[in-house]
Amino acid sequence: MSKDPLEELFGPIAEEPKPVPARERLSYEQAERVRTARIETPNPGRGSGAKPWIIVGIVAVVAIILSIVVVNMARGGGADPKPTTTAAPTTTKSPTTSTPTETSTPTETKKPETKPANQVPKVDVGPTSQLDIPAWGVTSQLSQKFGSTSYAIPDNVNLTLDSPLINSLPESCRAMRTQWGAIRAEDGTYEVAKPAESCAAAPELFDELWGLTDAFVKSFKPL
Repeated sequence: MSKDPLEELFGPIAEEPKPVPARERLSYEQAERVRTARIETPNPGRGSGAKPWIIVGIVAVVAIILSIVVVNMARGGGADPKPTTTAAPTTTKSPTTSTPTETSTPTETKKPETKPANQVPKVDVGPTSQLDIPAWGVTSQLSQKFGSTSYAIPDNVNLTLDSPLINSLPESCRAMRTQWGAIRAEDGTYEVAKPAESCAAAPELFDELWGLTDAFVKSFKPL
């Protein structure tokens, strides 16, 4: 038998495979699966070696996130802050209480003490001289302020003194010069004789004559 030219060039042509029975093919597939499962099972040694790389990757991701956050915060801090409007405190005007100003009360001018009409002025009698009055049977002490003094009893009731001090009353009070002395009452007591009104031109002299004459009458003693 002659050879085929193709066989001479390429060698003998392979025969077509014979069909494999289904039972053998199924067992073959199961064995192939078991072998493949063994190959795909991860090697424990390799897994432990990959862990450091996983940790490095996680740390890198976290570092990237933190850097982004820091950059955002820096940008936010560098931005011009919005002008804050501070409301000026409103000052409530308290009602002004007017403090009462001290008004100086006008100093009252001290009025001269007005004595009652019948009150004898207080005077300094000073040294006295004895003056006897035989008509009435008494003696007395007369202030030397009167000066050289004489007296007259025209009706045995009214005694009239005459002295330089009495005659010093001004002309406007001339009529008063003869009205100073003593009066003898019916019961034997004595009282001062003086003008009914004060001398407006010389009130101080009038009061002095009144006080001295009163002291003269009160000094009467029996002889």
